[in-house]
Amino acid sequence: MTSECIEYESTASYAEIAERIKQSTKIVVTAHRKPDGDAMGSVVALYRGLQSIGKEVVVLLMGPIEHGLKLIVEDVPIQLVEECGVPTDEPDLIIVADTGAWSQLEAISDWLKSHKEKVVGLDHHANGDDVAELRIVDVSAAACTQVVMMLCDELNISLGSGKGSVAEAIFIGLGTDTGWFRFSNADSRCFADVSRLLECGIDRYSIYRALEETAQPARISLLEKMLASIEYVGPVAIMSLRTADFREANGSSTDIVGLVNTPLVLSNIQASILLTDSDPTITKISFRSKPALPDQPESLIDVNELARKFGGGGHVHAAGARVFAPLEDVKLQLHELIGKM
Repeated sequence: MTSECIEYESTASYAEIAERIKQSTKIVVTAHRKPDGDAMGSVVALYRGLQSIGKEVVVLLMGPIEHGLKLIVEDVPIQLVEECGVPTDEPDLIIVADTGAWSQLEAISDWLKSHKEKVVGLDHHANGDDVAELRIVDVSAAACTQVVMMLCDELNISLGSGKGSVAEAIFIGLGTDTGWFRFSNADSRCFADVSRLLECGIDRYSIYRALEETAQPARISLLEKMLASIEYVGPVAIMSLRTADFREANGSSTDIVGLVNTPLVLSNIQASILLTDSDPTITKISFRSKPALPDQPESLIDVNELARKFGGGGHVHAAGARVFAPLEDVKLQLHELIGKM
């Protein structure tokens, strides 16, 4: 659960984080469990960039990893905690990217705590815990890869060019965390950074295709089941996928990335919520929302605040939570909360 007793904000400058990196040889880079495009883009950009200046870098992730992300970063050796455990070699530095929440780092939390003085954080979320005493938290960034990009500039790391470059990895984070530049977080800074990345010769369509057009057939089956479950509570659409749905579709949680956005095409829907219990002991909640209607600021639904009611968090328009309670109980709580909005 996200701590309420610390101010989650930057405690270090880019120059200070860069100095820690310069003083280190063996560096582990990691991110939250089940990495999305921004988390993966951040750790891969760090891996490629730090290797280019002579650092020994290990990418440590907690799965599962969706199919498209595996395709786009197949050149990067990734150690999965579920297969390899935590590193046995002593690192000089650990960089945690795209999260500062213990709830998203459970599988490696003890290892991180035992190396607390070696952990630094790079994030763009508004809420977090004391994972890293030295951290950069830039909530104005559309994606964590923009934070990584600024750190690369501080270290005079080249963004490279084409496939397998630092630029490609940064673009992955920006593209996915802005809904391919459709969301309100795609601001002037975002487009300025994207323009710079495109000058590095990356193939934006190949990236998009790998991430968005290589789904497995199970995705369509799960989409059908998800839409069949839809309930409308005022301006909010609530959907669910149960353990049996995943079994019948021969699918997994990696097959449903982005499906929660589907009801947002409706004019009267301001927020969309998807509940899943592919692990029967845990209910996962994905929240999405639109910007406020023109001239109706009260129509905005801040899903970050809603997610925090369940110990989660994220952004105003995209957030998530994991709850150790049955799906139907969580759904009932959601109905009650939305009814009071």
